[in-house]
Amino acid sequence: MQPSILSGRARRLASALVCGFLLVLAASSAAAQTYRFSNVERVVAIGDVHGAYPEFVQVLKGTGLVDANLHWTGGRTHLVSTGDLFSRGDRALEVVELLMRLQGEAVSAGGAVHALLGNHEVMSLTGDLRYVSPGEFATYATQDGARRDAAIGARPGYLERMQALAPDGRIGRWLLQRPVMIVINDDLFVHGGLSDKLAGKTLEQVNASAIGDVRTFASSWHALVAGGALQPTDDFDRILAAANVLATAPVVAGEPPSPLQAPAQAIVAAVKGLPFQSNGPVWYRGSSVCHPYTESEVVRAALRSLGAQRVVVGHTPTLDHHVSLRLEAQVARIDTGMNKAAYEGIPAALVIERGVTRAFHLGEGMVAPRTELNREWARPYGMSDAQLEDFLLNAPITQDEALDLGVTNPRRLTLERDGKRIRAVFKTFDSDPEIRPNGRWERRYDKADRYLYEIAAYRLDRILGLQMVPVAVERRVDGQRGLVQYWVEGAHNETERIQQKLQYDTDCSYARQHQLINAFDVLVHNLDRNTGNILYDREWQAWMIDHSRAFSTEEGRPPELRKTPIVVSPQLRAALANVTEARLAPLAPYLHIRQIRALVARAQALRTSP
Repeated sequence: MQPSILSGRARRLASALVCGFLLVLAASSAAAQTYRFSNVERVVAIGDVHGAYPEFVQVLKGTGLVDANLHWTGGRTHLVSTGDLFSRGDRALEVVELLMRLQGEAVSAGGAVHALLGNHEVMSLTGDLRYVSPGEFATYATQDGARRDAAIGARPGYLERMQALAPDGRIGRWLLQRPVMIVINDDLFVHGGLSDKLAGKTLEQVNASAIGDVRTFASSWHALVAGGALQPTDDFDRILAAANVLATAPVVAGEPPSPLQAPAQAIVAAVKGLPFQSNGPVWYRGSSVCHPYTESEVVRAALRSLGAQRVVVGHTPTLDHHVSLRLEAQVARIDTGMNKAAYEGIPAALVIERGVTRAFHLGEGMVAPRTELNREWARPYGMSDAQLEDFLLNAPITQDEALDLGVTNPRRLTLERDGKRIRAVFKTFDSDPEIRPNGRWERRYDKADRYLYEIAAYRLDRILGLQMVPVAVERRVDGQRGLVQYWVEGAHNETERIQQKLQYDTDCSYARQHQLINAFDVLVHNLDRNTGNILYDREWQAWMIDHSRAFSTEEGRPPELRKTPIVVSPQLRAALANVTEARLAPLAPYLHIRQIRALVARAQALRTSP
């Protein structure tokens, strides 16, 4: 509805409705909040539940927080839900109602229940219902409401859920009093993660800004629906589009501005805030997935500002569905895919008691959380490097196809064994097979093009802890010795990204990923880096291939990088200390001793660079 065609009666009604919702907003905003708690002996943190009520209850029982009748038995324990109670599963309403009840019981026992907003709470409060299951809507349905739902073509329970989650609704009012992050002792709890955007901000500033934006959007959205500018079933994109039109609508001469313009302008402003941005605290995944050598300092800076030493996050399921620590134990990841139907995960919790951190996994008991030592990726069949090497070396080859790439005539192999199927690239080109590890060295060898160098690059990558070069082995195929290297499935190279204008769809900084690539290329003196041999996997994590023209004995940088600033993070700088002749022994079969010594010299130069 355009502002200029509102009748006088409709204008008065819309104005009254808008005022009512703004009063709700003001009242909820006025409540004082505490975001920091100290001297807490025991904390139990649970990640994304996504409507998995039975599993949630099992974790509460397994950690001693409730009895058989689901009443609080946790005493002075603080229970933290890091968000995403809603969506994907059908029983989110039961989860929320249980938390609401336990909150009061815990306080009476000297404990506490902290429910944080996750991205799915924000979505449900602001009309983004893409992942709400039909079953979840149905839990709100009533006989009278079903007729109203049917009248607007909505699922049973749609309007009742919308009303319950409205700013003045039973659940919406409770949710809009929840924080985005809290600190208990030295641990910060948040749903998504900590990006650069949070550096320099305090705990109070982040909560005030984020909660304020959600409240503003929610109240203003309901005001636009009540005023007739939106239908209840309009999706999030439609809400934003209508708000943008209304916010910029010209005022007709002689008429007062539409009372709907203010809430529309409020939505346009609020959606630019932290709760709606990919690098905001409820959406950011970098703390969980980005490379430890680039992300550790990002987290460290944010924790310093927010007054904590470690952050506990959900949002991004761990690959093995177990609680884990990463980024020098600055990050604890607790989204283990509790909703088995959606993620096939394991219900779990993080338990911190008198300074000792443990993980509870249903059916497995209490253990120390696993530490992620390097970048983790979706390994085929969960194989380790050693298992992948064995497979590439020994699995039968069932398919061999030529690849129309480059001048070295690579082939792509399909290997199959024990029901597992993996593809690999096979290269045999060796411009200078006469090079021996301790033989005579000639200057022209610095321009050599050898498949063996691919294996050396893989071994060096693992010594550095990068996990950015695919697993590689030497194997004889059809009587020819050559490189067999894991084929990164579903990958795009940088050329394809540029030419096809593919969206760089990750929270991991493009610049920082490429800084690691540049540093590695300086270290190995790579003469052949190009956009065709920088890969991105399905998660947009960068990979490096084609190092057959690396490992010269030059001390300086490759020509392409002589004017490029080389950034060496503290973590990479520490890893470069491992580049010694003794530690490079695994490279001896593939490199001449002079190449190894040149590697050591370049590593030392990188370590001491500004």
